Amino acid sequence: MKSSSIVNIAHSHTEARFRVASVQHIALATLLAVIVFGAGLACAPHSLYFDAADSVASRHLVKFSAAESNERERYRWSERGAIVLLFGLTRHPLIIDLRMTSPRPPNAAPAETRLGLGSWRSNAFVVEGDWRRYRVLLPPRPGAPDLRLDMRAFRPAKARDTRELGAAFTRVAVHPVDGLPAPGLAIATLGGIRTVVLLLLPIATFVVMSQLAGRVLPWFAAAAVAGLVAVGAARPVDAVALLPDLWLIPVGTAVGAGIFWGIQSHLSPGLAVLRQFLASDRARLACVLVVASVQGIVFLTLVPPWHHDDEPSHFEYVWLMAFRPSWPAVRTPDPEIAQIGGTGSALSHFPTYYLIVGLPLRFTSGLTVIEQLYVARSVSLVMFVVTVAILGGIARTLFHEGHHMRWLMPLTAALIPPFANIMTAVNNDVGAILGFSLFLWSVVRIIMLGWSTRRAAWVVSAALIAAAMKNVAVAAIFIAPLVLVIAVGLHRRWRWKPLIAALVGAGAVILGSILAWGDPAGWYRYGAVSIDGAARAVVSDSDTPHGQQAFRLTSSISLYDDFSGLATPIASADVPLIAGRTITIGAWVWASHPVTIAGPGVLYNEGARPAVVMTPVIEASTTPRFVAWTFEAPEALSSLQVFIPAPPPAAESPVTLFVDGVVAVQGSFSADTPPIFDRSATSGFWEGRPFANLVRNGSAEQAWPYVRPEVDSAARYLVRISLSRIAASMFDIERTVPLILFDRVPDIIFRSFASLGWGRLMLTGDIWLLALNFVFLITVAGCIRLAVTHNDRSSRRIAIVVFLVIGLLMWMNAVLRTMHAPSVQPPPLPRYGFPAVGSLTLVLAGGWLAWWPPQRRTIGIVTLVLSLVMLNALAYSTIWWLRVVYNAYASSG
Repeated sequence: MKSSSIVNIAHSHTEARFRVASVQHIALATLLAVIVFGAGLACAPHSLYFDAADSVASRHLVKFSAAESNERERYRWSERGAIVLLFGLTRHPLIIDLRMTSPRPPNAAPAETRLGLGSWRSNAFVVEGDWRRYRVLLPPRPGAPDLRLDMRAFRPAKARDTRELGAAFTRVAVHPVDGLPAPGLAIATLGGIRTVVLLLLPIATFVVMSQLAGRVLPWFAAAAVAGLVAVGAARPVDAVALLPDLWLIPVGTAVGAGIFWGIQSHLSPGLAVLRQFLASDRARLACVLVVASVQGIVFLTLVPPWHHDDEPSHFEYVWLMAFRPSWPAVRTPDPEIAQIGGTGSALSHFPTYYLIVGLPLRFTSGLTVIEQLYVARSVSLVMFVVTVAILGGIARTLFHEGHHMRWLMPLTAALIPPFANIMTAVNNDVGAILGFSLFLWSVVRIIMLGWSTRRAAWVVSAALIAAAMKNVAVAAIFIAPLVLVIAVGLHRRWRWKPLIAALVGAGAVILGSILAWGDPAGWYRYGAVSIDGAARAVVSDSDTPHGQQAFRLTSSISLYDDFSGLATPIASADVPLIAGRTITIGAWVWASHPVTIAGPGVLYNEGARPAVVMTPVIEASTTPRFVAWTFEAPEALSSLQVFIPAPPPAAESPVTLFVDGVVAVQGSFSADTPPIFDRSATSGFWEGRPFANLVRNGSAEQAWPYVRPEVDSAARYLVRISLSRIAASMFDIERTVPLILFDRVPDIIFRSFASLGWGRLMLTGDIWLLALNFVFLITVAGCIRLAVTHNDRSSRRIAIVVFLVIGLLMWMNAVLRTMHAPSVQPPPLPRYGFPAVGSLTLVLAGGWLAWWPPQRRTIGIVTLVLSLVMLNALAYSTIWWLRVVYNAYASSG
């Protein structure tokens, strides 16, 4: 016994010596990494300089022709859409020095040029036909590495040369304005997150190799990696190009996991204490709430004042609720707070959220407006933490005790940067997300735990609370009765067929009360057009120009739109072909009595500018007459609709307008010779020339459903969007399905994870869009795999299905919400889908872990959490640089 004790004691002393030695070795490896990295920073250049014809220039020049030369110069021509990649240099103000020329044919327009960086654009200047240097001051734009060369292009005189050229470049030089020393400029170029990852890379190599090999090899490997890192520090622009922001997430995750794996033996005592502390679900959720609180505080303090979505307008509403005794009037700003730019635009929202936030604000009358803003943001922060706690309650209801989803689901939500961003803003979306999350909790509880009067009352109350916060959550009122039907069916053990039949019947009754049949297919309603019924009628007159149907338009006063009428969008693929060319719009027009009115015209957007309506003035009689006019489409045309304006409302003699055979074709045609259509009115002959009609259903022969005008008008106050145009978008499968599948859905997935700052700053590059959508598709496929392999009919499965279906409906609303105008559409905003953030996190976390076997599931959890942490690190650094820019501009002016 004595000898055994001596052996054990000696063995423990050996382990202790090895552990101390390993810590010392790790400290030495860390010191080596810091010294070598510092040496690399000391060798970094003070500026960026390269010749356009050199091979290294291809890393920076995008959409430039191959290098050319003459007897004096070597150069590259820029083409349309040319970009100069500056990578992390754009974090600081820069002076860019471009040596270029643009000799052009005699008939070509001058080389008018603007430089663009993010949202900034320079003043216009002309590049002359001889070699000159052009120096431009660039403002700091973190997260925008692409310097755009917006230059008027020309085609060379050679017939075989089809390039659209801008200017010829020989040299590009970039200098920091603030004169940073080389190490400071290098770190600014790399960015904080990339700098930390590069510093930790040799350390991770050392600790991993120490586990795999002994003694000398880890040092050689760490030294080799440290040398590469030093080269990256000495050439920061190349390091950013080789390790872009997207790769920081997997590389940073691998580095963190490698260090953790290599030093886990030293962390065993601490990990044991941590496991004991987190042994219960309650303790894990408490830890998640601490993480959510820290996350919220970071976003609350990082984002500059007034830089959240519509924050001035929403704070104005809160302030008026707190400090004014009378109810605020819509669109009537208060002079005392007018300097924040609220303009009274949010005063039409439901007041519930603003009353809640305004309560603590009543005690801050002695504070400045900025300090009061942060008090209001703090109330939103509390709602954020409460929402995460509710998500924990949902996960606790859905999953058994000890299940990892009980804490992983709320943690995933807390670590989604755009979600934390909006939940720390002064915005009624915060209240809508909180209220709808509470409603979802009541839904899963009544399905999982069974019917009771108290749970049913909770469902109804939570639906009312959600709807009172914001119109985006009004859907809870319509979903609640269906949920109660499901709960009653499960309680009484109905068979599935009667239950489904009851739900389908209820849905049919609801749709029948909302929809009617008879509007012209492919046409969207604006304003108060044809409020007495369908905008399409059977015309019995034998002189009907085409077919047996015609557009029928009556008018009334619209409280929401600036104009009334019907519009059909021209296919997006045709818009670039139309831009800068002449279009002829024509139609047969007649009215219930002779009148002078606006005839068929266009509704178009030029770039991102607001929509413009152009219509001719025509004389309409009681017999069909063909009218036509020409429209010169602008070069920057971004969308085009053919628009039939409704007649103006008249109290004494209301007018009914009839239109048939609407046509829009490229080229100039006369109204004296009407076109001859084929049977479908999609093509024909005009003035003896064949043409293709750009207008769909130009004779109103095809019909589709429409929202009853009285329902649309009543719902407009609640939902603040046109249900009629939303429904038309859903029925317009030819246009909407490709747009949703290949544009809107990928965009909203991307924005849900990578829209930073105030929602308009995003991680740049198409690779981010592809990568995030690819990962999300993997998680969706994982959920489908789980559904197939776990085929049971338990209440838990039903609750999860209902939970996900409701989430899908809310995210569909976010996708379709901005499609109500077929003109240039704003991007889909994830804040309209975040009321169902619980469904998103369930798909993300559950679908990701579905691909990991049980014995490797811990690795899957660590990978997911570390990836979200790295994504947040990128968000923090980006917003931090933006705050630096904001403070710099605020102090200068």
